[in-house]
Amino acid sequence: MELNVEALILEKIENGIQTLTINRSDKKNAITLDMYLALTQALNSAKQNDDVRVTLITGAGADFSAGNDLAEFVTLAQTPDKLNTTFDFLHTIATYPKPLVAAVEGMAVGIGVTMLLHCDLVVASQSSTFILPFVKLGLVPEAASSLLVPSLVGHQRAFELLVLGEAFDANLALELGLINKSCDLGSAYEDALVYANKLSVLPTQAVQLSKRLLKQPKEDSVQLSLARESRVFKERLTSQEARDAFMAFLNKA
Repeated sequence: MELNVEALILEKIENGIQTLTINRSDKKNAITLDMYLALTQALNSAKQNDDVRVTLITGAGADFSAGNDLAEFVTLAQTPDKLNTTFDFLHTIATYPKPLVAAVEGMAVGIGVTMLLHCDLVVASQSSTFILPFVKLGLVPEAASSLLVPSLVGHQRAFELLVLGEAFDANLALELGLINKSCDLGSAYEDALVYANKLSVLPTQAVQLSKRLLKQPKEDSVQLSLARESRVFKERLTSQEARDAFMAFLNKA
């Protein structure tokens, strides 16, 4: 079965695997509020669908995702509560009970990186570039990355990644533990599908219970971090620093 969810999020369910494709390659798969809503709805539907045992997230074309659509963000500065759609998606992916696999090619920026922290297995091609540009945009980290990145790599390395926001490659992502495997250019989806197929034939309840046990120790802390980050993020979105950074970026683009 193949569905078109809001045109820019494609969903396919086959052999127990739900594949969600961010389908806006002309904008490097930058994600709008409508797309976050579609992703949230697709994940919530899959939670209730016994035919879905694994979810695989990927991007159409050459890139995984350029993160939030900054042109839309400029307008959201007047109505920051609309960002709750984005934060609903982050809550959904953070609490998703079934295995999440991600296939990354090309650019992964901002939330295109931080959503990977909530995936269980991640494959990225050698050509992938990861960027966490929050501070450069006058913003702060989201997706509980202020908790999860230091847990993964320690405070100093996390500060470097999240505050300096410099690009890093798949080799460093593998070294840091952000991804499970780096692969040849163009083969991330196929390699991620191998993981998804392996998961889909394992005992379903045992897989989900194991995931729950692995995530449970940090569950409350993740929710607190999501709430704290979302509050500060919305405040920063209305700041002069963020407005100036957005306009500088858009004028350069």
